[in-house]
Amino acid sequence: MKQWSKTHSSVSLVVDKFSRKCIVYKSGKKNREFDVELGINWLGDKVQKGDRATPEGKYTITVKKSGRNTIYYKALLINFPNAEDRRRFNHQKSAGNISRNALIGGSIEIHGGGGKGIDWTDGCVALTNRDMDNLYALCSVGTPVAIVGSLTPLDKLLNSPQEIK
Repeated sequence: MKQWSKTHSSVSLVVDKFSRKCIVYKSGKKNREFDVELGINWLGDKVQKGDRATPEGKYTITVKKSGRNTIYYKALLINFPNAEDRRRFNHQKSAGNISRNALIGGSIEIHGGGGKGIDWTDGCVALTNRDMDNLYALCSVGTPVAIVGSLTPLDKLLNSPQEIK
């Protein structure tokens, strides 16, 4: 995302689930950072509708919502599920890891209404309304979004937990 932002002289977002941060890159440089709250089952990837997990992958913003179009102050809808999400979901179904009747889910947003200090969403990424105002102004339809488990390498997480910020 950082390289995309630099190449396209534009904005891209990285949501780091472990640190609970939304990092904004502008023209390849870190521009802003916002605290976020995630789905109740934030650890790991979204598997199916109703699991209350925040998905991991590469997405784009497809719709900007405000006013009566959202119950969460302002919102940025992302294109979950994308082709990769569908492929993984169908593989899990055919392998018998999830019910044949399971649905993949959708309507994942980066939205306002956050600031509760806990993970509470059904899989979305929540910011305070003030932070959402700032993020909303920076983003447009087509802005790339990467949601990752952690930007911190696993060996650092395991060997030096006191050094992690």
